[in-house]
Amino acid sequence: MTVCERCSKQEEYHTCSTCNQHLCIDCFNTVHFGINATRASRSIVYNKCVFCGEIYGVNVKVEVCDKCTIILTWASARDYLAAVNRVSQLIRTNRLDSKLKNENYCKAKFGLHATQVIMDAVDSSRMQ
Repeated sequence: MTVCERCSKQEEYHTCSTCNQHLCIDCFNTVHFGINATRASRSIVYNKCVFCGEIYGVNVKVEVCDKCTIILTWASARDYLAAVNRVSQLIRTNRLDSKLKNENYCKAKFGLHATQVIMDAVDSSRMQ
């Protein structure tokens, strides 16, 4: 098992192709999506969620809204189910970007953790 290069946890989640580091899930989400990042300044930063396309305001540069954060950060079976439900809801309302239905795109952009949730939700929506 490789140690995370940012926080030295004894877990490896992803070897990032852009920054070439071994990162745990928490550090990967902080580096690439800004989740749990430190506050940037007093001003509000407006962003567009990469999953649902909703525009929201926060005090740090984050690429995912609060509702969609569960897709990237799930840790338990309950969180996994909530993440699948969130992606399923986006599919039903036709708000999920069609690129996100491609497994290779999701692996490259979000890693295996989020890809599992997205692909399971896409597969279950095809069955209905």
